Amino acid sequence: MKKTLIIIANFLIVLFTIFFVVLYARKQSSSMEIYNTENFMTMSIGMEQVTTNYLEGEQRLCDSWAACINSRKMNMNEAMSYLKVAQRIPNISAHIINLNTFKGYSNKPKIDNPDEYNVSYKEIDIFSSLNELLGQQDQVRVTRSFTNPMNGIQSIAFCDLLELRVDDSENGSNINTSASEISTSKSKSSRFEKAVLMRVIPVETLSSKWVFPSEKYSDAQISIIDKQGNYIIKGKSFKNSNFFEFYKSYNQINNDDLENLQNEIHETGMLTMQNSKAESCLIVHVPVNTSFDWTLITYIPMKDITRNDIDWPLVIVVSICLIILLFFDILIIMRFNRKLASAAEEADYANKAKTEFLSTMSHDIRTPMNAIIGLTTIAENNVKDSQYVSDNLRKIKLASNHLLTLINDILDISKVERGNISLSPVTFSIVDSAENLVNISQPMVRQKNIDFRFRSKNIKHEFLFADQLRINQIFINILSNALKYTPKNKHVYVDLTEYPSEKDGCIKLEYKVSDTGIGMPESFMEIMYEPFIRQTDSRINSIQGTGLGLAITKKMVDIMGGQIDCQSIEGQGTTFTVTLDIEVSSKAENEQKLPPIEVLVIDDDEVLLETACETLTALGTNPEIAESGDTALTKLLAKKQAGKSYNVIILDWKMPDTNGVELTKKIREIAGKDISILLVSAYDWTQIEEDAKQAGVNGFISKPLFRSSLFKKICEVLRLEENITAQEENNSDIADMNILVVEDMDVNWEVISTLLDMYGIKSQRAENGKVAVDMLKSIQPADYDVVFMDIQMPVMNGLEATREIRKLDNPYAAGIPIIAMTADAFSENVAECFAAGMNGHIAKPIDIHNVIKELRKIRQAKPDFTKRDDYEK
Repeated sequence: MKKTLIIIANFLIVLFTIFFVVLYARKQSSSMEIYNTENFMTMSIGMEQVTTNYLEGEQRLCDSWAACINSRKMNMNEAMSYLKVAQRIPNISAHIINLNTFKGYSNKPKIDNPDEYNVSYKEIDIFSSLNELLGQQDQVRVTRSFTNPMNGIQSIAFCDLLELRVDDSENGSNINTSASEISTSKSKSSRFEKAVLMRVIPVETLSSKWVFPSEKYSDAQISIIDKQGNYIIKGKSFKNSNFFEFYKSYNQINNDDLENLQNEIHETGMLTMQNSKAESCLIVHVPVNTSFDWTLITYIPMKDITRNDIDWPLVIVVSICLIILLFFDILIIMRFNRKLASAAEEADYANKAKTEFLSTMSHDIRTPMNAIIGLTTIAENNVKDSQYVSDNLRKIKLASNHLLTLINDILDISKVERGNISLSPVTFSIVDSAENLVNISQPMVRQKNIDFRFRSKNIKHEFLFADQLRINQIFINILSNALKYTPKNKHVYVDLTEYPSEKDGCIKLEYKVSDTGIGMPESFMEIMYEPFIRQTDSRINSIQGTGLGLAITKKMVDIMGGQIDCQSIEGQGTTFTVTLDIEVSSKAENEQKLPPIEVLVIDDDEVLLETACETLTALGTNPEIAESGDTALTKLLAKKQAGKSYNVIILDWKMPDTNGVELTKKIREIAGKDISILLVSAYDWTQIEEDAKQAGVNGFISKPLFRSSLFKKICEVLRLEENITAQEENNSDIADMNILVVEDMDVNWEVISTLLDMYGIKSQRAENGKVAVDMLKSIQPADYDVVFMDIQMPVMNGLEATREIRKLDNPYAAGIPIIAMTADAFSENVAECFAAGMNGHIAKPIDIHNVIKELRKIRQAKPDFTKRDDYEK
């Protein structure tokens, strides 16, 4: 990944996002300020109409009181009595003031004297501005704000002119005159005086009428000024007693500008100014239509106008989070970049390993192939020796089975990587497995002149029940690695030991391979079980390998519930130890006992001497040991002098002081031909076989020395009759079966027919699927028991043929068991066969034991078609 470009792109995206948010916020703020200003202007103009309606309403109420009093020609007492009844709102009072004396009465007493109703306005000049209006109709006649002398509350008053009757007897009369007294006074002579009716309303009550409907303008205030700037109603934020004085106090203005302001204030418009707190505020001025010289002034701080719905802290937090996210992304990108680079490097390495694997033959395949080719050549050269050829063919079969397992695993790598490897337990001989190990290792041992030793210890159970091919695979992979990475003239030791197991019916088998090879560093040991992983070392670059051996081995050990341990020192060598709990087979082992013969074992390997001595003792013989050729000759001379002799001498081919051939010559010089001599070796003795026989060797036996192999060889050279002969497997239950083999290749037909004939099974061939369908159309129950069906065939393949057979009208033909016998051996191929209607699957190359197993399943499940009920069913 181009991290520099990614980082730059991320920076640009974040910067663009922040720039766009800020620009958009500022634009929204500007638009919102214009909107708020216009909206405030509109509401202020609307507020003037509200003010006009309110003033006119209050004035009409005052006028109605005055009309009632004037029409009834009431005197002061009568008027006050009327107002007490007409005006009952708690915060509002009514005053009647004589225009000559500026004294009068209130319908509500003083707040500090409940009996005092007299009121005086001599000290309060509020009527001078009303003189011209008092006599006019359809005008709002309201005073500027003043302090109510009755309660000390800032108020305004709506006024109207009264003409009160003044009776001669009324001088000094009390406002609380009774109704009977008023009635008596009307009969006397009277005159009329002018007075003013006042509807007094607290400013605070009025302020509640002028509230802007929007919460956004909750700090707005309303004032009313007259033409000179005096406050009729004053908002709380306005100082001084005159608006113009207030403006001059907190704003710089010259006389000309002030004069212009005084002229323009009584027209609709707006202006900005500083208040007493040096805050900028917006003033909207609208003339009040009901008065000649009043102006409604609405006030609001500019911060409320410029305030909008954009949450700047949120914008800042989002911007900071974007920046943090950017740096976090950069760190993550760098981290993943490193991981991707590492993964890419590993992928390149894995691809290279796989390419090398596909282009070169795996050492895992070459190892058994080498044994197969070599043993085949040997068998051809010794075709007249039937026993020798039979032994080589048995070894070829073991190596071939191992090769088949390797091919299946290596070609289906995904199965190994997923761990989807199944086990197929069978009864097998651990002796055969060990001999197979020795056989396939011989070419490399001989090529490198490696000191190779294979030792068995305490092997009491020869026949085990487990997946023999998987066990062989484990053993061969570890041993072949040891041989491959061990330089010339070094040693490789193999120890196979049986221990008691904690699991019932099982033994614990320990397989240990030690070498003095190149060893492994600790860093590689941490990853050595991963597929396609090989140690990078100039010493091994020329060594072929896929890196699959240990990966497959580890999978096998894990699946079988075992343990694998590795100890290695770089430059000194490696030791692998595999421990498996393996079930003991129920197959009865022959009772192997020898006469109490005298046996001498000659070897420089102390472990082999110990195990051989234990094994020979268990067979019933009297063994003795000799650690060298000289010791053996000394013991042989001592026996001869005592008039005794050994019956059998078992000697190692390679010893430090001498070799087995030379020692045999010396033994024959002392003991003559009466002693049987067995030459023991973990190497291929074919190159010295002729010399050994000429020297006097009677037979050959491979290491490790198992009980059964010692027993057979000693019986052979001494010409003893074996106590128990191996029982041949009884196959009479399947000997009469008839099989139709659908196979297009002649060689394959020859192989399968010959194998079946060995078990007394009759077979007939169909060259392709079409021929098979035609042959089965009219068969009878006794004609065929089962069909072996190849898949890849001309004319009609096996899958198509199976589908056609299942559609046949003949009930027996349609239901006949069909077993796939094909080289398509993977899981998807098996599933495809079953989906087509087949009953089983046998992979090529053919293992006759699998064939017999499938036939027995069919024989056991097959109904007797000679009975009508079974046939109809």
